[in-house]
Amino acid sequence: MIARMVITKLPRSPARKTLQNGRARRVQFAAALWIFAAVSGSLMQSWAQTPAESSSFEQTTLTGRQLEGLPNHLSDAANAIIGNLPKSPHSVLEARRRAAKAKNALSELLASEGYFSADVETSPIVSLADAPRFTIDPKQRFTIALVEMTGIEEVDSDTRELLESDLEMLPPGRFARTERIEGLDSALIQRLRRSGYAFAKSDTIDALASRQEATLELSYVLIPGPRIALGDIELLADTSISPGNIKVMQTWRRGDIYTPETLDTLRKRMRSAGLFDGIGVSVADAPDADGLYPIQVTYSKAKQRTISGGLSYSTVDGVGASASWSRRNITGRSDTLTAEAEVATITSHLELTYERPNIGRYGRDLMMSVGLRHEETDGYDLDGARASAHISQPFNKQFTITAGATIDTTRTRTVAQPSPAEQVSLSLPVNATYSTVETPLDPQQGTNAFLGVEPGISFGSGTGSFTRVTTSAKTYKQISPRLVGAVRVELGAFAGDDDVPPDRRFFSGGGGSVRGYAYQSLSPRDAENNPIGAASQFNISTELRWRKSDRYGYVVFIDTGAAADSLGAAWHEARSAIGAGVRYYPGFGPLRLDLATPIDRRAGEDPVHIYISIGQAF
Repeated sequence: MIARMVITKLPRSPARKTLQNGRARRVQFAAALWIFAAVSGSLMQSWAQTPAESSSFEQTTLTGRQLEGLPNHLSDAANAIIGNLPKSPHSVLEARRRAAKAKNALSELLASEGYFSADVETSPIVSLADAPRFTIDPKQRFTIALVEMTGIEEVDSDTRELLESDLEMLPPGRFARTERIEGLDSALIQRLRRSGYAFAKSDTIDALASRQEATLELSYVLIPGPRIALGDIELLADTSISPGNIKVMQTWRRGDIYTPETLDTLRKRMRSAGLFDGIGVSVADAPDADGLYPIQVTYSKAKQRTISGGLSYSTVDGVGASASWSRRNITGRSDTLTAEAEVATITSHLELTYERPNIGRYGRDLMMSVGLRHEETDGYDLDGARASAHISQPFNKQFTITAGATIDTTRTRTVAQPSPAEQVSLSLPVNATYSTVETPLDPQQGTNAFLGVEPGISFGSGTGSFTRVTTSAKTYKQISPRLVGAVRVELGAFAGDDDVPPDRRFFSGGGGSVRGYAYQSLSPRDAENNPIGAASQFNISTELRWRKSDRYGYVVFIDTGAAADSLGAAWHEARSAIGAGVRYYPGFGPLRLDLATPIDRRAGEDPVHIYISIGQAF
């Protein structure tokens, strides 16, 4: 006996008996899938036909309830259905209604797994003492006999070949599971959309079933619609943001074929600007005069002002407090003005920064800043004023080059030279960054590599030229969903004259390099045991981060490093510290508490140092 049914995309309704003898009947497979997902979300079978999908039966017994004749691979889902029955109905009528509801759910479960001819019977309930007993006769499980498509006659040949290959997801012989049938339908539509058919949709899934052979023949009725060639961005919102600063984020050329990824990239670019609270991106319903489809963009503005602050503490670096204020879109060009102040035991600064993104093309950003700074360290005291301008250009999603110029006026004192040295330094830094890290405050996966070359000249109390090279690499590996391994390596090299400001040279030790040691303590020293700058630096840190829960995590780490006259000397003179920490996650990034102790501690060194800050150590 052969029956015909149509799997439609109509609103879901209570499912009916799936197969009937004789006359054809329309069946809502979407409804079956919905009910099945609602009552048995834990049941997720793989696409492969595994031994777990065998048709062997077992009797499943629950407290006060019983299932008989159920295929064993459906026991968990059936238990979920029966287990959801309330234990204490108020009347016999209510108990019967609940049992009937569970019976229907079991029928839908069996049908969704290919048991279209299954029968489910419920034992009589004549008193509240009677627990429902379900007897199941699954009969033969249906398999796929044939899969084909219609409606793709006008689709280009390359896409048609891809669609044909997608049909292999449901080859003959597979069990006729609703999840698979619906999954292939979704895969075909996604294939069409990735190939430029932005309005592609599915009409029906026409199914021809044979009860005698327990097989199902499927025909997917597709409506591809036109293949979309993209036009320009069309703004549908009034805003103070200049339209040109939206259109510069365009990720395609006129005439390019539509792909969902094209629009996703535009959304990501707009979100990264920090100017929008809500973003809508879609293809226009009708083409323009050139036959191209504009991309319509709607948005709502985010708050233009932001105020933030932070605190830090360590037994080495002392106490610090910072605050910043930002104003976005000052000129209507997506620009940002930021004022930042930090007051700390060792270093303090006040800085005003102006950022102008997307100059001429997306990603080409200009940053200008002016600021004052003050440092009091064991190696030197410094007061300075700095002005800089940099422009950055990404070459792809990961690689960016930044170049600029910096003027730095400093007044410094050292133990060796207590008289103030006043100098002006001009430098031309060039930096290259490669990063696949997506969450800087709490990295989980990826790599970040940095190389900076800064040639410069200083004049005033002393005149000299220098070249400063710094490089670092950080890598993060998610070992398990809650365990992350992190490694950071930093190298530095200085070449040039001694008559330059002392902060141009390298120092090691402290929270920013090697935890567990005093600030600058792993640096060369003069005859009076005061730290002096070095020509080279080497630091390496390794952390194992365990996220115990959504709010708390723990860290163990080893830091190693030193500053010396050469990289070889820094390597041989490097010292290490071990430590552990706690992380608290309020939602925006971890709050960090670390304790570190030197390995092979020497006379005069503290046994433990404490560090409190925001964000991971690196």
